[in-house]
Amino acid sequence: MKTRFLVIGIAVAAIAAAIAISTSGGGSTKTAAPVAKAASSAASAVDQERQREQAAGKREPKEPVHERSTPGGHVAAAAAEQTADRAYPKPYVETSRALAASAAYNGAPDHLNASDFNGQSGPNGARRGSVHTLWKELGPYTPSVPGAVTYTGAPSMDSGRVTALAVDPTCGQNGRCRVWVAAAGGGVWRTEDGTAAHPTWVGSSSGIASRAVGSIVVDPTDPSGNTLYVGTGEPNGSTDSEAGVGLYRSTDGGQHWSWVEGAYPVSHDRSIGSIAVDPTNARHIYIGTDLARHGMASTYGGRRTPPGAPTLGLYESTDGGQSFKLVFSRPGSPNPPATGADFFQGGVHQIALDPAQPATVYLSMFGYGIWRRSPALDGNSAFHQVFVTRNPSDTFGDRTAFAITRSKGHTRMYVGDSSDDDAISILYRNDHADQPAAALVAAGANTAAWHQLSNPTNGTPGYTSYNYCEGQCGYDDPVSVDPTNPDIVWLGGQMAYGEIPGAEGGTPRSNGRAVVRSTNAGVSFTDMTQDVGTPKPNGLHPDIHAIVFTPTAPVRAFIGSDGGVTRIGDTFVDHSSVCSSRGLAPADLQDCRRFLAAIPTHIAQLNDGLRTLQFQGVTANPQHPLTDVIGGTQDNGTWAYSGSPTWMESIGGDGGPSAIDVTTGVRQHTYTGTTGDVNFHGSDPNTWDYNTQPMDFSNEASAFYSPLIADPRISGTMFAGMQHVWRTKDNGGNQAQLDAHCYDRNPLGNLPSGDHTIVCGDWVALGADLTDPSFGDRAGQYVVQLARAPSDHSTLWAATRTGRLFVSANADAADPTKVTFHRVDTASTPGRFISGITVDPTNPNHAWVSYSGYDAYTPSTPGHVFDVRYDPGTKKATFTNMSANIGDQPVTDVVFDQATGDLYVSTDFGVLRRASESRRWHRVNGGLPPVAVYDLVIPRGGRVLYAATHGRGIYRLDLQDPHNNNN
Repeated sequence: MKTRFLVIGIAVAAIAAAIAISTSGGGSTKTAAPVAKAASSAASAVDQERQREQAAGKREPKEPVHERSTPGGHVAAAAAEQTADRAYPKPYVETSRALAASAAYNGAPDHLNASDFNGQSGPNGARRGSVHTLWKELGPYTPSVPGAVTYTGAPSMDSGRVTALAVDPTCGQNGRCRVWVAAAGGGVWRTEDGTAAHPTWVGSSSGIASRAVGSIVVDPTDPSGNTLYVGTGEPNGSTDSEAGVGLYRSTDGGQHWSWVEGAYPVSHDRSIGSIAVDPTNARHIYIGTDLARHGMASTYGGRRTPPGAPTLGLYESTDGGQSFKLVFSRPGSPNPPATGADFFQGGVHQIALDPAQPATVYLSMFGYGIWRRSPALDGNSAFHQVFVTRNPSDTFGDRTAFAITRSKGHTRMYVGDSSDDDAISILYRNDHADQPAAALVAAGANTAAWHQLSNPTNGTPGYTSYNYCEGQCGYDDPVSVDPTNPDIVWLGGQMAYGEIPGAEGGTPRSNGRAVVRSTNAGVSFTDMTQDVGTPKPNGLHPDIHAIVFTPTAPVRAFIGSDGGVTRIGDTFVDHSSVCSSRGLAPADLQDCRRFLAAIPTHIAQLNDGLRTLQFQGVTANPQHPLTDVIGGTQDNGTWAYSGSPTWMESIGGDGGPSAIDVTTGVRQHTYTGTTGDVNFHGSDPNTWDYNTQPMDFSNEASAFYSPLIADPRISGTMFAGMQHVWRTKDNGGNQAQLDAHCYDRNPLGNLPSGDHTIVCGDWVALGADLTDPSFGDRAGQYVVQLARAPSDHSTLWAATRTGRLFVSANADAADPTKVTFHRVDTASTPGRFISGITVDPTNPNHAWVSYSGYDAYTPSTPGHVFDVRYDPGTKKATFTNMSANIGDQPVTDVVFDQATGDLYVSTDFGVLRRASESRRWHRVNGGLPPVAVYDLVIPRGGRVLYAATHGRGIYRLDLQDPHNNNN
C-alpha cells in the first residue's frame, strides 16, 4: 500500500504493550505527515504482521485505503485490535464462546412484558416494551467517489472488500449472466446481469451464519449453474482475515443456502480458502483450510487462534459433505497460538483439479509451495511437492498462487511465487506439468522444467511481471488463465503507486499495474489498471483478490478488490504513444511502451447497489441530524450523507472516527490513529486541511482507530485520545493559516499539498499520561473512549484499552497542563476493553459504560454494561451492573436516550434496548440484518438512533415521541 504521510509509530508502543499482556486489518492507509513517531524496538512478528497486512500508508491513490502498513510503518491493524478488545485479557475467543454469545443475543426477547418493569411503571412501561418502528437502511446504495478523491481524477464507485467471485457457466445464454460476489464482511451478493452497464445486486446470504466469506465456486457437475458452494472465513494473509463457520451449499443459484454439516468439525476457527468439486462426481469435494481469526466483519469475535482449532490442510469428502477427512497437511507455524504470532504456514489457499485428469489434484500451501496427488503420474496416492517456494522460512509463510490449463496436449501451469519478507514476487511457467514429481522437484529445488518469466532488469520483457504484488502477495495474489486460450494469463496484486502518472517522486513507467495481462504465455504483460476514458481514465481499486472470466467472452474479466467489483471489457488499444511525454529514461520508456501497448478501452465500476462498506463509526451534525451525516469506513475513506441514497466519499484513505462542530458544522475526520484533516466547508472533497501534526509527532501510542469527539457545548473544541487526551479549541488551527499552508488535495501525494511552512495544527496534550504506571495497575496501551458531559463546560470522561476509567472536572482549563484526571475504576470492575461511554445529559457525574470481551475471561469481575456514578468529593465512583439478560457477549457501544431514559447497546450481532425502569434487555432488530454494529449515535436535536455496521452500511431507527407510548 502507498504510504502517504509515513506514520512510523502510531501504534507500535501500543502493540508492544498488547503483546506483553497477551492481547493484541487490507488496504492502504493515509498515514500522518512526514511523521516520525518513534519506531520502537517492539517490532515483533505481530507488529510485522500488521505492517504487511494492514496499512502501507495513509493514502492509497484511488481509494485511499487503510489497513496495511509499509515496511517500517508499524500501523496497528484495526481488525486485530477490535477483535482483541473482545478477547482481552485472554489471547483468543473460542468458537464455542462466540456461538454462546450469538445464542445470548438471539435469546433476548423481541419485546418486554409488564412484569419486566419495576414498581408502578409496569402498566405504562409495558406499552413501551418494544420499538414499533423499523430500522431504515441509509446505504450507501450508490457509493459515489468524486474525481477529487480518485487517483485518476475520474469519478468512481466503491463497495467493501471482495474476496472471491464466481460466474455462471451459462453466462451469455438466455439473455443473462449471473455473477456471485463473496465479500469479506458483507456476505454473498448476486446479480442476474453481470455484463449489463449497471448490474442489479441482491444480497444472497440467506441461511449463512457468517458474513465473512472467503471462497465461492459453481459445482461443475450442474450444467444449470444453480449449485454453488461457499466457504466462510477469509483466507488472505492478513490480521483481519476473519474465521468462519464452515461450508454452505445452494441449489437455487444462491438464493438460499444450507449448512454442509460435515465440514464444521474440520473448519471451525479457520477459514475455507478454496473449494474444488470433482467434475465427474458431485459427491467428491475438496476444501482447503487456512489460518484466520474470529471477529471483525463476522458474526463471531476474537483475535488469537483458539486452542483446539482443527489442523490446517486439505480435506476430502466422498459422501457429498457428510464427512471430511484430512488427506494432506504440513506443520503450521511453530509459534504458540497464545502468542498471536502463529501465522499462515500450512494453510491451503488454492486447490485445482487437472483439466484432463480430475483424479490429479494440485494444492498451494502457505510456506510450502505446490503439492500434487496423482496416482497416474507418480504411481501412488501420496502427495508430492511439485514446486518449492522461494523462502520457506518467511515470517508469514510464502504464498504461491497458480493457474492450470492445457496447451499442446499437456498440462501447463503458471505460478506466482512470493515472499513478503523479501518483498518480491516472481512468475514461472511449466509447459509439461503432467510428468512425475521427480522431474519437477529434485533435491529440494525446482528443476529446469520451471521457466522463470520475471526479470528484475528494467527494460526487459520479463520486468513487466517482476514483483507484480509489490511485496504483499500474502494478501493479494490472483493468477488467472483464460479458460479458452492458454496463452492469456492475468496477474493481480497491490498497486505500483510510484509508477502512476502524477505520483510524487515516482517513475511513471506504467498506470499502476494492479492487474496485468499477457497474450504471449507470460513473456510480457500489459497494464489493465486504467482505461482510455476521457477526459479522465477509469481505474481499478488497489489490492486485487479475484480475477474471473465470462465463458462467452473470456477476455471480459471481473475483478474483485478491496474496493468492490469492476469489469474489464473485451477490447484493448495501444496507448503507448503517451509514454514519450512522461520524461522517462530509455529502459523505463521501453517498459512503458510494453505496459501500455494494449490497455482496456473501458473499465466499468459495478458497485452501485453493492452495499458492503465496512463502517467504523457514524457522526451526525447536531444542527441537521437527519440530513448531514458522515462516517469512516475500513479501506474506503470517510463518506457523507445528505438525505439521499447516494453517498459521497468526501475524503480518501482509511476512514476512522469523525466529529462535527456543535454549532458551525466544521468537521474533522481521521485516517488511522489521530492523523486527520479538518474541513471548514462542509464535506467538500476539495477543502480538507491537514491539522494533526502535533499529535503525529508526539511519539505517543494510539489505537488504529483513535477516539475523536466534538465538544457538545463549546464550539471549536474537540478532543482526541492517544496516551494523553488531546484538545484543540479552534478546530485544530486557524482557518486562514490551514487553508493557506496545509491544504490536502492530492490523492497521490506523499505529503499534504500545502507548502509545509507552518506546523499544521494546534492540538495540545492535557494533564497526565493516562496510561502511566503512576496511576497503578492496568497500565500501558492508549486512550480508547472519550465522552464530554453536555450539561457543563468542563467534565470529561476517558477510558484506556486495559479498563482504566477516568473523570476530569476541568477539561476546559486554559492551561492544558492543569487539567486533572481522577481514576475511578476499581479491582471489582472488569479489566477489559471499555467500548463505550455515554454521559447523562442532566448530570455530568453520571454515565453508562460498556465493556467488550467475555465474562468467562474475567470471571471474578463480570459485566458488560454499568451504571456509573462519580462522587466529586471523594473522587470515587460506584458501579451498578446493568447487564441483566445480555448474556456473555461483547458489547461494542452504549447510548442513552434522554427523552425516554432508555439505554441501547450494540453487539457483534445487532442492537439491544433496555427501557427505562425495566429489568431486561430486548432485541431491536426489525429491519436490521444480523451484522456486527460498531457504533451507535443519538444526535442532539434528532429523535433518531444511528447504527454503523461493519459490512452493511449505515442504518437509522426513528425514536418516536415517548408521550405516544409507542417507544
